[in-house]
Amino acid sequence: MMEDIYLEYIIKRKKTGAQKALVALVVAGGIAVSLALLAVIYGFALYLSGTPYGSFTFSIGLVLIALLWYGMYLIISMQNVEYEYILTNSEMDIDKIMSKKGRKHIVSFDFKEVTICASITDNEHNHDYKNVTPGKVYNLVGDASMGNVYYADFPEENTTVRVLFQPTHKMISSARRYNPRNIFVEGDL
Repeated sequence: MMEDIYLEYIIKRKKTGAQKALVALVVAGGIAVSLALLAVIYGFALYLSGTPYGSFTFSIGLVLIALLWYGMYLIISMQNVEYEYILTNSEMDIDKIMSKKGRKHIVSFDFKEVTICASITDNEHNHDYKNVTPGKVYNLVGDASMGNVYYADFPEENTTVRVLFQPTHKMISSARRYNPRNIFVEGDL
């Protein structure tokens, strides 16, 4: 009789060059818009300085600038993504966590159902990785340069789904107990 398995692992996704460029663009655009808005607000405040609306206009402008910077903060913080892998017995659930606040379920699969699960660098077992074109691919890798990238192929609605992920050695070894013919752990023979 097998004992129950429950393992969790969170991996931070490395920012791409496009994401870094987006952050730089958002900051540069925010500064430019803020300066332009300050100039317009100051002009209106001077124009309306003799009326009770002068200071009110300036206050509204500052609130608009604060809202602009808050929006920029939200856009930038949404670029911070982590993936949470949860293995419960033979079932893997993967969620996307954005800014350590929002959570979105991405995919679930049962290791009993996978047709192959192996490291993408395992030349003995990754022939499917190189030669099979899946119908749907989920790239849930944090940082591929860190290595330990696995793929798992499983059937779903008349197509093959592929999940790319970076589990811990303990996680993939534990899953192997449920499907030893189709799950290959790098380093094990």
